[in-house]
Amino acid sequence: MPISKIYLDMDGVICDFEKKYKELYQLQPREAEKHKQFDRLFSDFIKTRQFTQLAPMPGTWDGISFLKNTGIPVEILSSTAREEYYDEISSQKIEWLNKFGIDFKTNFVPGKRHKWKFATPDSIIIDDTESVISDWNKAGGIGIHHRNWNETSAILSLCIAKA
Repeated sequence: MPISKIYLDMDGVICDFEKKYKELYQLQPREAEKHKQFDRLFSDFIKTRQFTQLAPMPGTWDGISFLKNTGIPVEILSSTAREEYYDEISSQKIEWLNKFGIDFKTNFVPGKRHKWKFATPDSIIIDDTESVISDWNKAGGIGIHHRNWNETSAILSLCIAKA
């Protein structure tokens, strides 16, 4: 069955949330969680509109170019962390995409745990979170655990060739 759609995560795949977070708070997000500071700092991150200021991840432009050359429709599938942040984070992420000229259709969910609902046997998700990949695969889709664009592009090429 040919691949009908590729879903692309944002944070950790095309934009660097962790780099900006550490730059601002001198902590990785996981460290902040351990010290029970993440919620307060994340709220500040949103209020100061940091999702509009993220740097692209290394290899993003090669990855975007590769995706466009597949001829397969690509859509953004990104989390807004929680329902209460949905409007603010999704608008900041749309602003980021517009700033960099990325015009893929956008889909936002109020938490990564909802991404699997988009899975179909002929769809692929590219995401850096293992739980998202696991849930996607369990739902019948094809998940690619993103670590870098060279590896992701190679795996995606194999998936397309097999289809």
